[in-house]
Amino acid sequence: MRVGVVQLPVLAVAWVLCFSEVSAGELQVRLAGSDGEPVPFAVLTVPGVEAAPGVPQNGARVDQRERRFDPLVTTITPGTEVTFPNSDDTRHHVYSFSPGNAFELKLFRANDAPPVAFNAPGVVTLGCNIHDSMKAYLYVSANSSAVVTDAEGSATLRWEGTATAIEVWHPQLSEPLQFPLPADGAGSLALELPMAWQDPQGSKSDSELENMLKRFSRDANQLSQ
Repeated sequence: MRVGVVQLPVLAVAWVLCFSEVSAGELQVRLAGSDGEPVPFAVLTVPGVEAAPGVPQNGARVDQRERRFDPLVTTITPGTEVTFPNSDDTRHHVYSFSPGNAFELKLFRANDAPPVAFNAPGVVTLGCNIHDSMKAYLYVSANSSAVVTDAEGSATLRWEGTATAIEVWHPQLSEPLQFPLPADGAGSLALELPMAWQDPQGSKSDSELENMLKRFSRDANQLSQ
């Protein structure tokens, strides 16, 4: 069977809010940014789909290696315990101020830190008090369709139950976006987002490093006065 690919720029969203319902399906989704490049680490969901009752999720893992969180985005269901192993040769101090899921794991190495349970639905923003370039996100939701796009901006979205739309969340978007599902709930769908992927944990540019040095020098001078 021939599979069609539908290109849907964001500007088209306004007129596609009226479309037929789909009872269940499996869809290969590919995301690209405004520059045409793939968008990884986006969370795709089918709104309204809930996790099956009585089926708890196994624990999740967010590693720290080369002064980066790995992976950048992780999807979990409420109540899931997450471990934060440290694969670096330096200590890390992981924390979050996100409402309902605030926590702090002070200076630790290897597997010293205890697991943390995240009970409140929502996005948890992770940081390191020592290395401010480190950022990561936990997407806490009972929606069983949640899946994260890979390095090529692709993911396979599966769901059971009546659905009409795909929701896309990404840390670079100011708010989630919704797109219509294909009428048969199957095939392949290519979507364009109003953003260009930038690695939030990427190394700083020369100008950023120079500005940081100037700021640190200024603060040191003020303290010495």
